[in-house]
Amino acid sequence: MRLLPCFIAAALVSLCTSCGDDSNPPAAEDETGTASAPIECGNGLREPGEVCEGTPLPEGCNPADCTVLPDWTCLPVIPDPGDPNDPDPPPPQPLMSMCTPVAVCGDGVVETQGGETCDDGNDVLSDGCSNCVIDPLWECMGEPSDCFKCGDGFLDMDEQCDDGEDLGVDSPGCVECMIVPGWDCFENPPPSLCGPVCGDGMWFDTSIPGVTIGFAEQCDDGNLVGGDGCDPQCNVEDDCECDGNPPGISTCVCGLVGTSSGTDSSGSGSSSGSDTGGTSSGTGTTTDGGANTTGN
Repeated sequence: MRLLPCFIAAALVSLCTSCGDDSNPPAAEDETGTASAPIECGNGLREPGEVCEGTPLPEGCNPADCTVLPDWTCLPVIPDPGDPNDPDPPPPQPLMSMCTPVAVCGDGVVETQGGETCDDGNDVLSDGCSNCVIDPLWECMGEPSDCFKCGDGFLDMDEQCDDGEDLGVDSPGCVECMIVPGWDCFENPPPSLCGPVCGDGMWFDTSIPGVTIGFAEQCDDGNLVGGDGCDPQCNVEDDCECDGNPPGISTCVCGLVGTSSGTDSSGSGSSSGSDTGGTSSGTGTTTDGGANTTGN
């Protein structure tokens, strides 16, 4: 009977020694049954099996095992993460990974960290955003990217005009999508329709390259006043002539039609030729009767 208490005591001791703290699980065993130390992800030390690390752990690095999450990439790249079950692992090395989302071109989201400068949500080339990179001479903005360039015929941000030069339409009043001084442009409908500004003192006639008859000014005297030779539509008025050096201001003179080279009078005066009352071989004074009172 004395052996029973000893047996019970030994069983209790064996039971207690098999108990452990669940918060500190035993190390995992590898395929050979050899225990290996658990990976401590997020301590800033790269251990076998880890390909990313950091303190704090960067987004994109799986906190469960320090592997890179899908659609992410981390630098520096660890080509050989090592064997987490290595019975004789190398000492941990400090590591601070930098992780960025993998750019998905065509999803309409500009992922600059992935090298995208635009994303118009399609895979069409030469539309301003090709392979998620802005094409030369184009500009893109927004998500999905809205791309435009000077000469496409549509008025966009930072453009004063767009006459559709790339479409074969060109106006001397719109150069590099900026309105030329002395011109005005309208946008309904596109592309820009440009014409000279009447009354600003800049005379654009057909001698200016690119100015067509439909947009040419006959004159521009710097005002919109009628009766001064150049009317408010920049057309030369009747009995007037306008001159100047385009695109400079024009000057107009009126009252020229019906004039003679001398002064004629029904009474006494000088005449360059014969009068209706008679014939003279030279310049003389005539009377209403037509007789030449003095002559040669």
